[in-house]
Amino acid sequence: FSELNTKIRALPSSPNKKIFSTYFFNIDGNATNFDNFALDMAQFSHTFSVIGIAETNVDPCNGQLYQLSNYTSCYQNRYFCENKEHTKAKGTGVCLYVHNDLNFTILNEISVCKKNIETLFVKITNLPEPIIVGVIYRPPDSSNPITEFNAQLNEILSKLENQKVYMLGDYNINLFDLEDTSKDQFQELLYTKGFAPLVSIATHKQSQRAKTCIDNIYTNDIDSEVVSGVISNSKLTGHRPIFQYKHMPCSREAASKKPQAEKVTTHYDYSNANLDKLCAEINNDISTFQNKCSDFNQFANLFQDKIDLSCKLKTPKTSKRNSITNPWITSGLINSIEKKGPPVSRMVQNPQLKNP
Repeated sequence: FSELNTKIRALPSSPNKKIFSTYFFNIDGNATNFDNFALDMAQFSHTFSVIGIAETNVDPCNGQLYQLSNYTSCYQNRYFCENKEHTKAKGTGVCLYVHNDLNFTILNEISVCKKNIETLFVKITNLPEPIIVGVIYRPPDSSNPITEFNAQLNEILSKLENQKVYMLGDYNINLFDLEDTSKDQFQELLYTKGFAPLVSIATHKQSQRAKTCIDNIYTNDIDSEVVSGVISNSKLTGHRPIFQYKHMPCSREAASKKPQAEKVTTHYDYSNANLDKLCAEINNDISTFQNKCSDFNQFANLFQDKIDLSCKLKTPKTSKRNSITNPWITSGLINSIEKKGPPVSRMVQNPQLKNP
């Protein structure tokens, strides 16, 4: 907690920008852990914009019993087991706490409570750009195939196209499990829809078991991320809280204003010719990669040497025209601009009868 507070205070401040932030935690039962959870939240020097919780084991009618100061709570129904004809008592329930400075509406069409997936989504409307935040919980029951969860998630994502979205949740899909093909299907679905995870380290640990990464924040708004991570010293449950901060303009006018392009220094030229040269260098020296790379660091150093040999510029170039500020720019276009630009400028500055 203290480390995160330090990082928050160190964030660059600007009168034209403010911070939008989210926080997620699998609480494993409000009745047992909510009071301590509220104490943990009070340790932060920053107030999160939206807080998501999973496994509340609480219905909306009892959600008012669990309040955080300066937040409005929204609780989803608990899952009703049709075959057993009763509401699930444990391992169910999601909720969102939205700060009172924010106006929002609940998106009922994509807020569901089913056997394979529980969700609650809201749309925050009084920001320079509207943002949708959702909390998702996938029960770990082995009778809930990931294929069905993926199908239901895909249906939700199809209704969120062309909107900025943050999905907080416990997906019970371990990103560390390299042998799980269903995990790859889940990630492929999200990548195809333009979403990326903001957490890549362990978020869950049980005694006598390996650490897993099953909690995450997925977003399709990754260009302006400032800080994201895990609260590693939280001991309330086997899950660790996760969070995200981003800078955003303070007004709609500032959001719509295009920033001026800054000069960028380029040290490498990844042209097709240079990449072909890199492939040839690696192919010619493939035995070294196979026989002398006993660990990843040795491989990385050798690979970097090949990149330097093939793609590194002898003299770095500094210009506004590059692949960062102008993604469409190519070396051919740059050469044409440098060749034809000066004559055209002189012609414009010195009009003649034949060139009015």
